[in-house]
Amino acid sequence: MSTPGVFDGATADDYAEYRRGYRRTEIEFLAREFALRERSKVLDLGCGTGQLTVPLAAYAGCVLGLDPSADMLTHGRKRAKEAGVGNTAWLLGYDSDLADLDALLGEESLSLVTIGQALHWMAAETVFTTLWPLLEPGGGIAVIANGTPVWTQDEPWADALRETASKWLGPLRFPACGSSREERAAYAELLVRAGYTGVGEQRFDYREEAGIDEFIGSFYSAAPRDRLAAEQWELFDHDLRQALSAAQPDGRFCEAVPVRILIGRKPKG
Repeated sequence: MSTPGVFDGATADDYAEYRRGYRRTEIEFLAREFALRERSKVLDLGCGTGQLTVPLAAYAGCVLGLDPSADMLTHGRKRAKEAGVGNTAWLLGYDSDLADLDALLGEESLSLVTIGQALHWMAAETVFTTLWPLLEPGGGIAVIANGTPVWTQDEPWADALRETASKWLGPLRFPACGSSREERAAYAELLVRAGYTGVGEQRFDYREEAGIDEFIGSFYSAAPRDRLAAEQWELFDHDLRQALSAAQPDGRFCEAVPVRILIGRKPKG
């Protein structure tokens, strides 16, 4: 998973406030697909600030959020408290710590493990094999691409974002963060190789409109802040806002949101 500091501080703040959440449609699909019930245990791996952890808790006995950023977990706890959700627990750790959960949970105890827009930070094949003994028969994994990063959109404002960010932050790879067809196909192959069955993908598509503050905040939730000093970041922010306003004068940034949920199950028998 990501190294310490990558999602701390102001980045975690932007993530909590601006990162896209999950609609009831996707949450209810997961609950039905894995027959979540009052006694079900769910692990949200790479949980971030709890956008998926907290709503899932309404359908399960408990949901554990695991993330390597203490700041992200602090926001997750706050989100749960504000929502009146008391059946979540927040664990500081990496995907490399998964085997240690055996002592905490016991073997074959998890009904579902969700990985929302985070698997690209992990060693996917190792994660899938390490999770196997923790899953109850019939339980499984859901790898979720909750839309695509703003910089991958095919819009004039996305061109302005990429150009301005590259000018200030230096060469950027602008990754698809696990949302590309190629990445999802690779994950599906690894699930099959690890022994999971019923491997397939559920698709949900919609469009979402955001103002310039929400749009920029979403980008900042993934941007490499450590490349600029605080005073430089203010100048960059000003330049970015000017570029985006020129590219989208009405200030309405409409994104295509392709949600893809890749699932795999541990066989019952």
